[in-house]
Amino acid sequence: MQPLQEQSTSSLQRRDVFLGLSLTEFWERFALAGLKSILTLLLIEELIPQSRSIFGFDLLRAFLDWAADGATGPLALASQIYGFTNALVYLSIPVGGLIGDLMLGRRGSVLTGGVSMIAGLLLMVSIIGFLPGLVLFAAGTGLLKGNLSVQVGVLFENETQRRRAYSYYLIFLNVGVVFGPLAIGTAALLAGWQVALGLAAGGLAIGLAIYIAIVSDKYCTVDFSANSPRALLGREKDVKDPGKRNATMRLCGGMIATYLCFAAYGQIANIVLVWSQQRVDLSIGPWDIPVGWILALDGLVTILLLFASQAVFRHLSKRGTEIGPLTQIGLGCLICAAGYLVLAFGGNAIGGKVPLLLLLIYLVLVDLAVVLVWPSGLSIAASLAPKGQTGLWVGLFYLHGFFASLWVGWIGTHYETMGSTAFWLVHSAVSAAGAVLIAVSLLFTALARHDAYAITTSA
Repeated sequence: MQPLQEQSTSSLQRRDVFLGLSLTEFWERFALAGLKSILTLLLIEELIPQSRSIFGFDLLRAFLDWAADGATGPLALASQIYGFTNALVYLSIPVGGLIGDLMLGRRGSVLTGGVSMIAGLLLMVSIIGFLPGLVLFAAGTGLLKGNLSVQVGVLFENETQRRRAYSYYLIFLNVGVVFGPLAIGTAALLAGWQVALGLAAGGLAIGLAIYIAIVSDKYCTVDFSANSPRALLGREKDVKDPGKRNATMRLCGGMIATYLCFAAYGQIANIVLVWSQQRVDLSIGPWDIPVGWILALDGLVTILLLFASQAVFRHLSKRGTEIGPLTQIGLGCLICAAGYLVLAFGGNAIGGKVPLLLLLIYLVLVDLAVVLVWPSGLSIAASLAPKGQTGLWVGLFYLHGFFASLWVGWIGTHYETMGSTAFWLVHSAVSAAGAVLIAVSLLFTALARHDAYAITTSA
């Protein structure tokens, strides 16, 4: 009876720790998504006109003017700042994980990251400290998020449990994406942007309190070591290739295609918001939808599509049809490309104000792309990484946000000169290039398997 009791206790502890980690992630995403939903418009409408009062802004403007080849308008400048902020968030995720490995530990890194995010938001409320606060917030986000993700991954002993846990974790994340822009966008609209930033800081404080109360209490009684014997026994390979070169080709192809898809998708929180405010009829009867709520709708649609896609995959599996991760990434890239074609041709053909339905179609397409690409890319990184380099490749996977943010910020500076149709067509082409890369990877994989089979049968 004792082993069963110990097993039951361990399961309950893991469940409680997972819940604490997921709730902490919810509040982290609540603050991050809420800030992103107001950042570009906040810079354009409030901060850039009084930029002389912001510490370090003149130096930043000089650098960005040089980097953007003279694209110095408020929209171009705001887009650049938005892009660099997001790039810093994603770049700091693998760095934060390394700090957790070598210096502060997981709990220390999460708590330090959360405190840094709160301090950054409070510093941003004072206009003079907006830029230093933004940097502190972005760096703290990477420190917190990178170590939360690692803790979730090492909670479970086998790949099936781990994938299921990450699926639920993704739901908590996207619920934060829904409620963050709703609450913070509404606060900015009704009470001002300083109150909105204070609300984000309050949400993070709640998240840290949950982490301390639930996770820290039970942390020492659960084996979090990724190198424990039980964890090592549970590392199963879902994708098997005939040779090391074949696996490396699939890994690199899948990662690059993921980067390309997210480079297109990432514009949803930047110029898509500006375009929507200018061109989309956001009214429902007498009520105008706040433009920041588009990101909340983005998160809600992602959650619904996540449930729907899993139901479809289970149905196909029962019928003996399995869609591999590379194929899912390729399909996601094509669907994302189709979403930007909707913006390019739909908005251009209609003229004047674009109906809300067109924006909703775009959201469904690009969110379906994320549902297909994100879990598949992470699965490939974990399954096909060379021995002893899984952590490195998972960290490289998360860098899709870093490169996407740099691209989103840079290409956003050319929106006004390119025009909306050409701008969206470029994004469609970027994502479509990912689908082409996947097709090439699948072709070479099939040829490699054929050659390996031919050699085997000839021998």
